[in-house]
Amino acid sequence: MVTEALTNDILANIMELLIDTWNVLHQTGVLPADSAGIGTLGLCRMIENSRWNGEKVMLVCDGMPSDEHETGPRYQTIFTGSRKTADEEIIERVAVSSAPRSILVVTSDREIIKSIRRRGAQQIGSALFLQALVEDSYIPKTKNIRRPSGLSPKLAQEWKEHFGIDAKALEELHNLSMPEFDRDEPLKQQKKKEAEPTPKHAQKRTVKPDEPMLPAELLEEARRLLGN
Repeated sequence: MVTEALTNDILANIMELLIDTWNVLHQTGVLPADSAGIGTLGLCRMIENSRWNGEKVMLVCDGMPSDEHETGPRYQTIFTGSRKTADEEIIERVAVSSAPRSILVVTSDREIIKSIRRRGAQQIGSALFLQALVEDSYIPKTKNIRRPSGLSPKLAQEWKEHFGIDAKALEELHNLSMPEFDRDEPLKQQKKKEAEPTPKHAQKRTVKPDEPMLPAELLEEARRLLGN
């Protein structure tokens, strides 16, 4: 599950994402149909809208530049050309890093994983990384995306789908003003109830012990018959 990979301990000290780009983009069955074939530019845009939107990102690619790619102070795309592979570039960069524990390597390549873990770098599988980007894309853009802190984005999405909660419903709930209640209202209602007289039709007639239960004429007739 994504939750197992994206723990607070892993994300706490991450300052740079080092991405095995083709390994990520060649994953199948993760991205929605409308996001298939996103390329490096589309991948950067998804990262920008994810929980990693504040981190430095380096995309390492085999070969020569083949499409438009993101550039900027936080994004760097490296094409290794024919001199080396992307795998070798990633391994070398982690090896010479002065702070390998602050690097999160995104790859499913076993050779890379074995090497970078010896240096203390963090790692997340390509499919899990893509799934996290997809989950984050469902969160309304007006809300700040927070790092996981008990409830994973996947589980949150499952609950929203189960109860039929969409972005519009969340926005309406957020803007809903709560009614004001008088804390003394229950006490006032109780006092009012106690002060109100009982309706006449609901009042019961209390019979005194020495009060006859039957009319006097009927009792007199009964005594006369018994006396005979």
